[in-house]
Amino acid sequence: MIISTSSHNIQLTKSVDECVQQSLGSALKRVSHDIMSIDVFMQDINGPKGGVDKTVKIRIDLRNRQQLVIETTDENLFAAIRKGSKRAKRAVNRRLGRTNQVIRHKLRDRLRDVMSPVATQT
Repeated sequence: MIISTSSHNIQLTKSVDECVQQSLGSALKRVSHDIMSIDVFMQDINGPKGGVDKTVKIRIDLRNRQQLVIETTDENLFAAIRKGSKRAKRAVNRRLGRTNQVIRHKLRDRLRDVMSPVATQT
């Protein structure tokens, strides 16, 4: 699982990068084998004026060619990162759960077809 970060109007410091790596790494550790890459885009909309304007977009590319995008906004950049990580965990688990459910149903149907008794002619 590769996590890359970029920013606009925000100083990308070592502490911000560590927060992103730690938050997303721990939130998505259980499903990391299903994730190809994670891109995190951070932006301060109003610049140095302040306010609830720190936006974090998290784009997750899954191995089954699906893509999720989660966006959070907060006054504090670190809080926005943590919120986004929690939302990303829920979204990935929900998406993978649906995908696995469809796969299980297809597999069950195929097994039923193969294992069904063949009508014998007498």
